Amino acid sequence: MRTWYRLFLLVSLLCLVVALYQADYLRIPELVSAPSLTVSFLLLFAAFLVETVCWKAMLAAFGFKVSGGRCLAGMGLSVFGKFVPGKVWTIAGRGAYIAQRRDYPLAELTVVSLQTQFADLWTALAFGTIGLSVVGGFYQWGWSAVVLWLLLSALIFSPTVQHTATAVGRYVFRREITVPKVKVQAVALVFPWFALACGLLAAAFYLLARGLVGTAIPWSVGLGFPLAGALGIMAIFAPGGLGVREAVLTGYLVLAGVPLADATTVAVASRLWFLVGEFFMFAAGLIAHRVEERSS
Repeated sequence: MRTWYRLFLLVSLLCLVVALYQADYLRIPELVSAPSLTVSFLLLFAAFLVETVCWKAMLAAFGFKVSGGRCLAGMGLSVFGKFVPGKVWTIAGRGAYIAQRRDYPLAELTVVSLQTQFADLWTALAFGTIGLSVVGGFYQWGWSAVVLWLLLSALIFSPTVQHTATAVGRYVFRREITVPKVKVQAVALVFPWFALACGLLAAAFYLLARGLVGTAIPWSVGLGFPLAGALGIMAIFAPGGLGVREAVLTGYLVLAGVPLADATTVAVASRLWFLVGEFFMFAAGLIAHRVEERSS
């Protein structure tokens, strides 16, 4: 398992380099407000750390007791797995990290990780739908976001849909899988953490836009980032959501009244901005991993 996980880390980093080279997103734009950009990075880092709290809380809701350090290590070290084609490796990676260090079944941890991803997307789409209503784009994109939100609601809260997902899991893993039982109330108590993470991301993106655009922009601009991030994750064909997230952001910013040239600049720059946050998370995960290894 440890050899497999090291291979996963190597492959994810290589896929990251290839994806960024092909996309040519590593361009530094002109800065308008350094204070806004600085605070946006601080909020972005905080959002990543709150995501770790979400992962730990979901594990606890499903009956898995895991330390915060191990949750941070698993989240951080698997953060670049989304660039591996298939989109499943970032979900499997954090579960695999815990499975190899605790006597917990990998298949069950993968189910919890998938449910965590669903909850994250569910919250992001809720924020994004509100944003679309504010900027007047609900009739263009809003209904699609609502349909996706309802589907995710069924995956998270419906026992019938969960049983179907279990059957699919048995087919994929070629083995009997026992899905951890959890009360809806227990999962519902975790959602404030997801809302906090989304709120921090929205505020961070708004400040990023203010740092790059000289004109005044509405606060609703920030709500476009959770929406774009969710749609980018759902785009299975795009590793890391490359291209999809930027296209959605550009369209959303234009709806919010940002000139097209500025909207494009902010959307493209957000990839590099978010990548800095992911490197922060990777470094935090690596430090947490070493601390946990020494303590054990």
